[in-house]
Amino acid sequence: MNATSAFFKFISIKTMNTAIVMLGSNLDPEFNLELAKEKLSDYFDITKQSNILINKPVGNKYKNDFHNQALKLLSVETAEETRYIFKEIEMEMGRIPESKKKGEVPIDIDLIFWNDIQVDTDYNHFDFVTKCVDEIR
Repeated sequence: MNATSAFFKFISIKTMNTAIVMLGSNLDPEFNLELAKEKLSDYFDITKQSNILINKPVGNKYKNDFHNQALKLLSVETAEETRYIFKEIEMEMGRIPESKKKGEVPIDIDLIFWNDIQVDTDYNHFDFVTKCVDEIR
């Protein structure tokens, strides 16, 4: 291998990132959590999963209890690219602004930690997020 090909091989290696995400659903939640994990596994390696917690909704607009679960993922993408993939999956699964206004959330995928750095305040504000995340950290 010459110096030029060695250089290009070196710069093409992507860094593996660790993400901890929260999944939430209050619309056919058992099905939607499983479907979200299937879709996420098309892009990421899922290395850990918390137990699923069933929680009363926060706020008056939500109709049904939420099912929540934390996942630990490995990603070669950047944090921004990873969030974009999450939003694409949410839209594929029927998440639109009108559904949230009606109190129905087919799936919510939030990035909580990126490479052990907290990037979302939900970890500090909601006990169920803290409990699920701490289970897999």
